[in-house]
Formats: sequence, C-alpha cells, structure tokens
Amino acid sequence: MSLSRRVKEVFTDGRAAAGLPGYTVRHEQVDMASAVSDLVELGGISVLEAGTGVGKSLAYLIPAVLSEQVCVISTATLTLQDQLISRDIPVVGRILGEKIEAEVLKGRRNYLCLRKWYQWGNSVAPELKDWVEAGNGDLSLSSADSGSDGLRKVAGDSFDCLGSKCPEIHRCHYYAARNRARKARILVVNHHLLLTGLISADLIPDAWFLVVDEAHALDKAAAASLGYSLSESLLNSVFDSVVLSDHTPKKKTALLNKARLLAEQLSQLCSPAGENGEIEFSDIFTDLQSIADNASSFREEIRSEDDLAGASQTLYNLQRSVVSLTQVNPLDWCCYVEKNRKRPVLRCVPVHPGSLLQDTLYSSFPSVLLTSATLAAGDSFLYSDTRLGVPEQADRQVFHSPFNYAEQSVLVLPDDLPDQNDHQLIANYAWEIARETAAVLGGRTMVLFTSYRNMELCRKAAEKNPLDGIPVLVQGKMNRSLILDEFRRDPRAIILGTASFWEGVDLPGELLRSLIIDRIPFPSPGHPLTQARMKALEDQGKSSFTHLMLPEAAIRLKQGTGRLIRSETDTGAVFILDRRMKTARYAGLLLASMPPFRAGTVRTALEFLREQATGS
Repeated sequence: MSLSRRVKEVFTDGRAAAGLPGYTVRHEQVDMASAVSDLVELGGISVLEAGTGVGKSLAYLIPAVLSEQVCVISTATLTLQDQLISRDIPVVGRILGEKIEAEVLKGRRNYLCLRKWYQWGNSVAPELKDWVEAGNGDLSLSSADSGSDGLRKVAGDSFDCLGSKCPEIHRCHYYAARNRARKARILVVNHHLLLTGLISADLIPDAWFLVVDEAHALDKAAAASLGYSLSESLLNSVFDSVVLSDHTPKKKTALLNKARLLAEQLSQLCSPAGENGEIEFSDIFTDLQSIADNASSFREEIRSEDDLAGASQTLYNLQRSVVSLTQVNPLDWCCYVEKNRKRPVLRCVPVHPGSLLQDTLYSSFPSVLLTSATLAAGDSFLYSDTRLGVPEQADRQVFHSPFNYAEQSVLVLPDDLPDQNDHQLIANYAWEIARETAAVLGGRTMVLFTSYRNMELCRKAAEKNPLDGIPVLVQGKMNRSLILDEFRRDPRAIILGTASFWEGVDLPGELLRSLIIDRIPFPSPGHPLTQARMKALEDQGKSSFTHLMLPEAAIRLKQGTGRLIRSETDTGAVFILDRRMKTARYAGLLLASMPPFRAGTVRTALEFLREQATGS
C-alpha cells in the first residue's frame, strides 16, 4: 500500500479522532498530507501554502513518521518549536500508537558552557549553582533572568567555543544535545541553526526528509546566517576572560587596552554610514584589513595562556570572519548599519540569498518541503520562488483555509479616509475606530502599524481621548510577550503594535475580535537592503514595484489579517485604513492575497461585532 493511501486512512478511519479529541476530518489537511506523502516517497522539492486552520503540522508529521525516514523540521520561532515538541509530535504518537524519538536542538547560546562556569561561574552567576549540579544545561530551564549579564557570561558561544580542545568536551551540554539529536527520528531546529549546521557539515544529521515550516522567514534567516555581523559585542568574551583571569593588575590593564583599541576599530566601521545606514564596501575595506591584522597579533600574544583560551578563540574567529568578508563580491552584497541598538552593528548580507540556499540547502536532502500560511502573492509563487531560490521543477500548491470567512468576519475599507501620507489624521482615525470597537467588545482590539511613528501618534491620540476601563498596551512600553500574556489574561484592552505583531500572534476565540491596520505594509524603500534589491531588479529591466514592493506587501498583509480568525468559531472585523485599497490599480492583488472576508462598512461591522458580543 502506498504511503499516500496509508496516510489518508489515518485521517479518515478514526485514528486521528481517537488520538486528538474534537478532531474532524478536513479535506484540505488530507489533501496536503497526500501531497507530502508523494514528496517523501518520490523525492524532490514542494512548496505548499497551507491557510490558517488546515493543520499543516499533522499533515507533514504523519507522513514523516509512517515513512520511517529520518526527518529534520526547521522553524522560524521558538513558539512553533515548543508546539511541535510538546503538543503536535506527542499527538501523532497517540494517533499512530507509537513512541516517537524526537529532539529539539538549540544554538550554543541556549546552553551553559561548563568551561566558563568552572572558570568564573560562582563569581558572576552564583544563583545558578544548585541548578548547574542538577540541570541538563538548557539555560531556558534555569531560574535566572534571561537577559542578565551573569547568564551571558556563562552561556555557550560559537565565537569562543574551544570545540575538541575544551577540557569539558566530554561533559559539554551542547555536544550532549547534539549527540541526542543524531539519534532522533525527528529533529527540530531553527532556520539559523539549520543553515549554519549545513555549512559546518558537522551538526545536522543525514536525513531523507527536510521540512522548512514558516518558510516565509527562510530568506531573512539565510541573510543572517550566510552574512556577517560585526560590532563591539563580539569582544565581550575577551573582556570577560581578561577581567576574570588571575593575571596581575598590570597585565590585565595592558590586555584590556588592546581589547578596547580593537573594540574602537569595530565601532568605527559604522562611522561612514549614511542617513539610512548604508555603507559603501570600499569605505571600510582598509579598516577591515587592519582589524584582521590587529586581532591576529593580539591572539598571538595570548594564545599560550590557558585561562585566556576563550579570548584567543574569539580573536581567531574574528580575524577569520573579517578576512572572509574582504573576499566577497561587493556587487552581490549589501553593507549597512543597524542603528536602533545600544551599540550599532555592521551587517553585510547577500542581496539575493536564494542562490546560496540552492547550493546549501536543497541539495542536502532528497525530499524538501517548504510550507507556510503565507507564501503566495495572489495566486502566484513567483516572489517566494525568487526569495527562496526554489528550482523551477518544484511542485507548488495552495491548500486554502477551511474557515468560512464570509460568515465569520467582515472587511471594512472606509470611504472617508484621509490621504495615506497624512500620518496624524490616519493615527487619529485608527484610534477612533479602535475606541468604537473596544467600547462594543469590551476591549479585544488590536491595531497594527507599519511604523513606530504612526503607532506613537496613535498612542498620543489615545491619551487625549481615553476609553474608561480599557487600558492601552503599547509595544515599546512593554515587551511583546508581556503584552500578549496580559491580553490573554484579560482581553479588556487595546494593543498597539508594529512589525513583530504582524505574524506569530495567536489570540483565538473571544480574545481578539477587532483588527485595525493603518496602511498597506510596503517595505521601507529607504532601507539599504531594500534599495539594493530594487536596484538589482531595475538593472535587469524589471519593475521593482511589481517584483518586490507589491508582492512583499501582499504577503505581509496576508500575515497581518491572518491574526484575526484562528478557529472555525472565531468572529470579528478587519479595518484597513488605506484608501489605496479601493483606488489603486494593484488593489485587486492585495485583496486576492487576503482571506475572503465579507465586505462591509464601519456601521455594518459595528453592528456585526455588537451581535457577536451579545450573542444575539
């Protein structure tokens, strides 16, 4: 019997319902599972978009387990990793009546470094002493504050890891986790670890089947993993090693002065940046060579000191990274400075990581599945194919959400909107809609913004005209996880959020009933990487608006509007406050990329929300 037929039977013969209470057969899920089964049996690459509610995790997990092949699953977020390990894989085990050997492998920074602990742990993080003796080294399971300086000083780091030369190699928590990962039937990792592991060729085990879930985020992970990041913080372990060593004060001072000089050079790399952060590669080439030389000479001075082994390794890796960076082709790379950090960071990333993904990823596994709820713009995969370097022969399918959006939700494109560039008026309008829906619903409202500026304008409007008894939870004033935790505990509130709230936010049921979007989420044309990609398209004679800005906005809008309806019983209204959604020639593509909401007006939407709130 074919794998496809065996998988279909699992979903339809009662086993799925027995293993997952409340389960009902979804034809979209069965069809996706059948497509995955063919991929696992025949090999190749498939790009499968699965709308919210399809249940894509079970659609790929059940074929993976029944095939008896080793499977690697890569995700963009810890949330999905935790869901797979703690919920979805155990559910599949119950459905199939077997214990599934599954492991999650995290990056080095998530594990305690025993070398550092025994060198200086008791002095920098004494609160971890009892946990170190009893724990498995996963720092997320410790009671320490995840952002504490003490935790950073004892965490693993690829830059200062001694590898096989480490005196604690045989007890290393990270290597123990790697060994467990090699024996697993299913290994769960994140995109960054997947790519760096394949490059190093010693981390990701041989596997037949690769699942890249949340594949819409793979190109950003590729840019980060295959690119370079340089900042003063790379030298943290050098400063830690010297300060916490047993050397004389005079020796420490001399070494710290050298470290400060090198840190200053790294900081100065960011100086030539223009207003938007862009840096010409030629402006920093000589400085990069100087940094490499100074890192090398500094390392030679300390490489024989056992207690400075981590610092020596950091300097070696810094030199190697900088030398490698000087050898890239500037025409294919973009250098820019991220200024919205405590310390500026120089980023050098490939303009088009897709070709690098072809070489690194797709050739490493016989069967590769790329899946997400947001891959197609309208009915086209062209944009995702370009970003992700998907070969032409790949299979592409869309499995639509089983939800009845026309019955469950209303989409409002108001008639009386101000010009989209009048940020103050748009912010005022957004607050008035948020205030009205929150008054009807008792909160349960979220406003998504395309910029911090617009969000701040709306926050000020809320301060001038507050809604009694309904607090406003503002991103930046509180971190994302705290906002979501508080909203889940008591949804009588209004969330104001920007970029990170557009995806990965799951507020089902009665938690979220009103979603307001201030503008069409086009990429920022002022960002250096966006500019580089626009220029590359224009140089090819292609429209950067058609091939980059518009499809990116369509996918982003699909992600944002997808925050509202999370189950077959959810109801609510979406308000998009950009008049171009009605007037622009490209509005049809944006609407076609979104769920098929029922069209309505502000008045009919408020009536619908009132009916849902009162149960009438």
